[in-house]
Amino acid sequence: GRKPALQNFYEKNGVKGAVVSAVDLLKGIGICAGMDTPEVKGATGYIDTDFEAKANAGIEAFKAGNDLVYLHFEAPDECGHRGEAENKVKAIELIDSKIAAPVLEYLKGQGDFRVLVMPDHPTPLATMTHSAEAVPYLIYDSRKEEKGAVSFTEANVKNGKYIEHGPSVMDMLLEK
Repeated sequence: GRKPALQNFYEKNGVKGAVVSAVDLLKGIGICAGMDTPEVKGATGYIDTDFEAKANAGIEAFKAGNDLVYLHFEAPDECGHRGEAENKVKAIELIDSKIAAPVLEYLKGQGDFRVLVMPDHPTPLATMTHSAEAVPYLIYDSRKEEKGAVSFTEANVKNGKYIEHGPSVMDMLLEK
């Protein structure tokens, strides 16, 4: 292939960014956008990925001066392609316990922060392929008092917010 012409992420958004992923395509996009893309030993893109190493890479990317870190996990998608319901659930649980918990704990000690949680696309177990359904999202803002626990479940997002225009998600996260 050939290198895409992407605007530098910092120049476009005013924040320094990093991409932590096992997927070469996403790392390549990060590189083309001038973002840091650390190599993570044990990152496979499947259920056997080293979730803790990816969390640590994300935290280290913040410590290295990045304002935004995109942590990407392919395991739920791959499990969806294989029709592996139990592994898809397990992957999401591992992301919650081994990624979200330590990264959020780190961020809480750094001051105000925002977190975006969303899939890049649906991969329903019933079809085992990508679908064109809308993509739900959740933005947590540490500056705003939340009443009760926030639960990002399929049932809860049915009547929730969906991304209408993909490129606008960064503007929403960065409050542009």
